[in-house]
Amino acid sequence: MANIVVVGVDGSDSALHAARCAAEMAEALGATLHIVTAVNRASIEEFPERPGASQVTSGEMAESVVANVADQLRDVVHLISTNSLQAKPAVALVEEAERLEARVIVVGNRRSQGLGRVLGSVASGVVAHAPCDVYIVKTV
Repeated sequence: MANIVVVGVDGSDSALHAARCAAEMAEALGATLHIVTAVNRASIEEFPERPGASQVTSGEMAESVVANVADQLRDVVHLISTNSLQAKPAVALVEEAERLEARVIVVGNRRSQGLGRVLGSVASGVVAHAPCDVYIVKTV
């Protein structure tokens, strides 16, 4: 088992809160924080008002999300790695944790209560298939 804390982000305030908790955990453990985001399918988004390139792929947007979160957490944790994947979020987190032999996966509890629990959520998907411990941060 590697000394790695995996956290999933999607650009939301809720995910940033979970990532900050994961960063604090990683720093306390002397672990690397591995920030992951996932896009379910490839797409291209038009930004006609944007100077220069007016098209951005979902992969470019995902890379921007993890880079932004990493920048915001550098004051909390010293060792950070990132990855953006094309997969469902829960699948991406579980596969990254398996690949890296992670110590723990950190996720927020957004959409894991009420109707979201019935329909499924990233947290419940990760818990069902995780190869390691899972820490669920109360973000709502």
